[in-house]
Amino acid sequence: MGTLDVRQSTIFSRLRGLLEVTRLVRTGEDLPELLAAIARTISDSLAFRTVVINLYRREWNDFLVTTVHGSDEARDAVLGQVRQVGDWDALLDQRFLQRGAYLVPEGEFDWDNQVASYKPDLPASDDPNAWHADDALFAPMRGADGQLLGILSVDEPISGRRPSGDEIDVLVAVSQHAALAVEAAQEAARAKANREALESLLAVSASLNEISDTNELLHHVCTAVSEALGFEKVAVQLLGDHGVHETVAAVGFGANENSGTPITADELERLLQPEFDISGCYVIPHDEARKRLPDRPPGYRSQRDGRGPHAWSNDCLFVPLQDRRGRRIGYIWVDDPLDRLHPDAERLQILRAFANQATTALAQASHLVEIQNAYEYHRALIDASPVGIVDFDLDGRVRAWNAGATEIFGWTADEAIGRLNPTVPQEDLDFFLDNMARIRMGETSRDLDVRRLHRDGSLIDVSISAGPVRDAHGVVIGAIALMIDVTARKRSERALVASEGRKDALLRASLDCAVIVDHEGLITEVNPATEEIFGWTRPDAVGKRFLDLVVAPEHRDELAEVLTTGSSPLLGARLEIKAVRSDHRTFPAEVAITRVDAPGQLLFAISLRDVTKRREREERLREAEAKYRTLVEQIPLATYINDTGMPVRTRYMSPQIERMLGFPVSDWLRPDFFLSRLHPEDRERVLAAIRETHENGQDFRCEYRLIDVDGNPVWVLDETVAVRDEEYRPLFLQGFMVDVTERRARVEDERHELVSVLDSDG
Repeated sequence: MGTLDVRQSTIFSRLRGLLEVTRLVRTGEDLPELLAAIARTISDSLAFRTVVINLYRREWNDFLVTTVHGSDEARDAVLGQVRQVGDWDALLDQRFLQRGAYLVPEGEFDWDNQVASYKPDLPASDDPNAWHADDALFAPMRGADGQLLGILSVDEPISGRRPSGDEIDVLVAVSQHAALAVEAAQEAARAKANREALESLLAVSASLNEISDTNELLHHVCTAVSEALGFEKVAVQLLGDHGVHETVAAVGFGANENSGTPITADELERLLQPEFDISGCYVIPHDEARKRLPDRPPGYRSQRDGRGPHAWSNDCLFVPLQDRRGRRIGYIWVDDPLDRLHPDAERLQILRAFANQATTALAQASHLVEIQNAYEYHRALIDASPVGIVDFDLDGRVRAWNAGATEIFGWTADEAIGRLNPTVPQEDLDFFLDNMARIRMGETSRDLDVRRLHRDGSLIDVSISAGPVRDAHGVVIGAIALMIDVTARKRSERALVASEGRKDALLRASLDCAVIVDHEGLITEVNPATEEIFGWTRPDAVGKRFLDLVVAPEHRDELAEVLTTGSSPLLGARLEIKAVRSDHRTFPAEVAITRVDAPGQLLFAISLRDVTKRREREERLREAEAKYRTLVEQIPLATYINDTGMPVRTRYMSPQIERMLGFPVSDWLRPDFFLSRLHPEDRERVLAAIRETHENGQDFRCEYRLIDVDGNPVWVLDETVAVRDEEYRPLFLQGFMVDVTERRARVEDERHELVSVLDSDG
């Protein structure tokens, strides 16, 4: 038991280190550096020489080896390797699943017929638990929604042995933390790109007053859409006099490139259906467009298609343009996304805003009155933004204050305009004025996390990007700041840090499945193994009653007392119950409930282990034992099974013993009966040999005398071997006894005859 405690302590100490690194890499590392840190940490903490990260590419629906931590030979072999999603089906097969990871043993997969793979040069070993060069271990990296973000592959364990179940549990836990870190980095990258696109929108808005030519304005909008939102092809097409749209501005198209015949108003109406509307933009799959316009000749063919469910595939994206009266006057058409993916909803919202800017530009060119209206529309757009947008003069006094700023800070525009920034705490005033001085010099600051004052005096967390506002001559005349309330995000980050202790307690308490339950019996957290075994996801479980969701009705009452009082005798005990999967099928499970030593309300860590296979093994063992009994009871010798350890305890004795010594089988199952039948002259010798077998597990072979029911000595040959488990520990002793009395007598007679001959010769 001491060895097991040490092993668990080592695993959990490694896990705490890995969780700490995971928290550190969430602070803003770019994805390549993040992946390298994850691979390096897994190698250092879990003792694998080679760690490979296969990252899922949404644009190609495949997996790319982006990171290899290990030898130059390993990097040369697999870095940059691409596997299709289907290529992983054979590797992530259910038969290889072990505790949430997939262990592919040597000989179970044909690596030679796959894409290039790395095979380490390992010495051959007779140890059945040794790591073989063709062994492989994979841990899926899944996001919060269960989608596969990547696959961790580890090789060359420093121990030279296949990992234990606890070590696989740690690897699976780390892969989940790694997935969360990767997901956060990807989300941060997308959010950053969208913020930059929004800033580009503001830059386009500021330049509208400087451009009077309609074509130049629209070309400016096309360029901004292309550069800010990452579309290679952008065109503005306006409705002409004959009901046909004509291209008035475009970027990215070659001189002789086929952009399709002009689309009519009727054709556009058939395409712009509500089911394709996302944030005022219409994303129409290619097949759907062909179905609605079957007679239209083929037009432009996308050059930047991807592959898979998330990828762009010659689709259509239209953003309608409307005048002030709500009449459709044209549309913006975009194609060939640089990332080869369908744009997300936030990016489409920004594209819609760019379309609004195009409408404003058209209105400005048509009439001077319309310029004022466009300006007011732009102000309404800024006020409608959930982002706080504030204009400062060079002294830091507020010149403009949108509704988003009021929503975040509580001050109205009338209260804020003309004042030195009212959101700055007194202790941060010098820092604010220093930033204003840098902006006056033309500098820009991005994603600055600060704490600012709400009107009620409370402090809130804010992310600020700010830059200079210039006049027509390029002179800095003020500063524009975009402010986002990140209080909830910061609170979540702090809560995440606080919850790490609870998660650590969960892992320490768990066997296979681990569930955290609060004082009301509601589930607050589950581990990935629980989702795998029960068939529901974490969102399905959190907030549900543990007893109703997991436990069969006949066991709920006895467990309810534990969760209600927290002091039942069952607390900490291992019980066998029937558990319920998501499809309402029951299975036998071993459950243990412990209290979690954590601040706040009472929590319970509940571990569950599926013992279906153990039950099946026991049944097979009983069947095998019955067959064994049938067999051994037919052969002319007495067979037996003894428990390990002294004194001698017989678990089974075959019926032949009664014919041999006259005592029934039931007598031999009594403690010390065997010792009572040992011949006094053989007792010390036999007991010494038996004790050595029980202590060391070595084979036993001995001839000695037993006293039969009539008091006569019977010579027996007794042979015993130890039956061992997979870790070579003795489980029990199995042996047989043969009556060798006649052989011993014959040998003794031959000896006497020889002595007589020798005496006569002498």
